Amino acid sequence: MSWTSCRSRARRFCSLLLGGLLWAGAALASTPPEEVVRQASEQVLARLEAEPAVQAQTERLHALVDEVLVAHMDLERMSRWVLGKYARRVDDDQLARFTEGFRALLVRTYATALTEYNGQSMRFLPLRQDDEDRVTVRTLIEQPAGPSIPIHFSLHNRDGAWKAYDITIDGVSMLTNYRTSFAAEIRRGGIEQLIESLQAQQTREQGF
Repeated sequence: MSWTSCRSRARRFCSLLLGGLLWAGAALASTPPEEVVRQASEQVLARLEAEPAVQAQTERLHALVDEVLVAHMDLERMSRWVLGKYARRVDDDQLARFTEGFRALLVRTYATALTEYNGQSMRFLPLRQDDEDRVTVRTLIEQPAGPSIPIHFSLHNRDGAWKAYDITIDGVSMLTNYRTSFAAEIRRGGIEQLIESLQAQQTREQGF
């Protein structure tokens, strides 16, 4: 199953949770990772309930997600990983422009998902300790109709703060999906064309 089809089934809740996870920030670095996800998801729910109009206001929603992502996602690690072997071929300027375009893509993805949230529930499974500084917070999203959807959040401890760097839905990794897609685009037109494509998408979204 592709990331797109998985996201169509679960994006409402997974994006809500990731947004909440990132919202938690460094202040929760000393909290067990599963509690970071649990507490953060509750914070996001409270924000949406307090300001339901945000879901229908694109600029405000994008600004909120943008603030959260920039502050609390490990975008540098994510950008290098999704570029794969091509990360070694880009200069600092290209990497910076790619990271900015990738960030904008993630903002649009999560913001769109948040507009569709309608109250699914979450059940936590035992935490998986991948190594000393990396963990997987495993959850099941229980839907009113249909089977539960496993959504796993990958976090690592960077400079004393837990940073999110991937989501896996039904066994499909967000980063792996983007890496495959970007590699195909780079093979067709090169890294500059990929960067320009990401920038063009951002420009269209902003209405410029």
